[in-house]
Amino acid sequence: MKANQAAFEVGQLASRMASGYLAHKAAITVATDPRAKMLVPPKQPGFIVSVGYVARKDGTQHVFHFDHFLDQARKDSAVAHDLEHMWLAGSLLAVGDALSMHGYFDRAPELELVRHLRNGIAHGNTFRIDNPQSLAKFPAHNRLADIRGDLKAEFEITPHLHGQPVLFNFMGPGDVLDLLMSVGLYLTRMGNGDPLRR
Repeated sequence: MKANQAAFEVGQLASRMASGYLAHKAAITVATDPRAKMLVPPKQPGFIVSVGYVARKDGTQHVFHFDHFLDQARKDSAVAHDLEHMWLAGSLLAVGDALSMHGYFDRAPELELVRHLRNGIAHGNTFRIDNPQSLAKFPAHNRLADIRGDLKAEFEITPHLHGQPVLFNFMGPGDVLDLLMSVGLYLTRMGNGDPLRR
């Protein structure tokens, strides 16, 4: 049994989201390579193009033109932009919601940073700093985070961010990844009852 099972589970979720993003990035990199065309499934009887499937709840399949949508990943800049955003936005929503269910645990600055990022994404990818005074009591930054960029860039939520875009103006994809990994480590340590700060 863990010292704090909930913290451990949310920490594992944050770690999975970070790992999942890297898997997503690797898959998209392969999909956007022109050689990916060699991996397109062969045409099946009854179809004039190669198809892929997405399962519906009722057991039927949504059928799509595989080659066409593979091309979109490579050639359509809007689709490429959305692919870059969606995994991290969804990850921040999932981790933020899980943290919220537990009152953001000890409200460490990196957990509060996730809270603000999650809320901004949920409000049209725009920061909403409705109670700036709360930042004095519950600061939101990455200064204490275990994983930061090579240049140790600092990200802090301040009142002047109100109305500003979240992804990827405030933080880049790698910065969000660093934060998710740091939250995963922090909460896993909390869950195991280990010291939280060195």
